[in-house]
Amino acid sequence: MVRHYYIYLIEEEFASHYFGRESKIFHLFQDFHWTTVRSQHTETIERQINYITKPIPTLFIHQLISTQLKNRKEYQRNEQLHLLKLSGGRGNATLIVKDHYLELSSDGNFEGETIFFEVLRKFDPCFFAMDIQNNKYGWLNPIKERNYV
Repeated sequence: MVRHYYIYLIEEEFASHYFGRESKIFHLFQDFHWTTVRSQHTETIERQINYITKPIPTLFIHQLISTQLKNRKEYQRNEQLHLLKLSGGRGNATLIVKDHYLELSSDGNFEGETIFFEVLRKFDPCFFAMDIQNNKYGWLNPIKERNYV
């Protein structure tokens, strides 16, 4: 079974505010990805998403992933595509870097996607991953709540 994730970089202010209320963020993105293009509702949702997200630093992400995974024999890169083919038929994972989000597809065990998630979460704690089809979502690196005195 193939798992497909959309991964967005959320502005820190919104990530902190919605910590513990991730379902609200998820439903916003779910509406965006599953609303028809002709809907007037789509423009409003797209503006909201652009407001709460940061653009993906594509060059840096490519360099980061390539540097972190270059010593793994199962890793390959083809322009904006990063691929892990795990030995023994354990599975595959493909990460596509886009300007506003990342797309990750994987099958087999969870090792491939976990490797990519681990690299990304070390870079920024505000990555939010969603498997919209299966209603699964969460932070790659849980954000700590701030306690104000």
